[in-house]
Amino acid sequence: MQENKERYQLYCDMINELDEGCRLITEYDALPHDYGSDTMYQAESQLIHIVGKNPGITASEIAELLKKTPSACSQLIRKLRKKEWMEQILNKDNNRQYQLYLTDAGWKIYKVHDAFEQCCYQRSFRNLDGFSDADFAVYIAIQKKLNETFALDVAESRKI
Repeated sequence: MQENKERYQLYCDMINELDEGCRLITEYDALPHDYGSDTMYQAESQLIHIVGKNPGITASEIAELLKKTPSACSQLIRKLRKKEWMEQILNKDNNRQYQLYLTDAGWKIYKVHDAFEQCCYQRSFRNLDGFSDADFAVYIAIQKKLNETFALDVAESRKI
């Protein structure tokens, strides 16, 4: 029984660290970021990144990819169009569908943001040098299992 209490405490410690990571990510996402001559929020740079990687993508495809409502994505797209970082072009094959493309200014931001993101990823990757590939695989397996439980928590909470 003591072993079970110790294991449960380790689990609680792991969840507390996950919560701290979520708090830091939320704080980071809420801060404006400077990408050269432009300042934007994480949601904006994320959308620019997606359109840069997938020219011609539609708003509904982005909503599905991000697991957000089409309305939320459309609002952000309008904001980026107003800043002239993105454009919507009517699909020649389907006149009810608009495809999204970056403008020249949008591509400039995309390149600066991508370079910045790669620096962040490399820093994080170097910080994990002491962990093996097997450790990474265990982390992924644990996180997938936690995500299954979190999805159940979300489903239950939506019923309330």
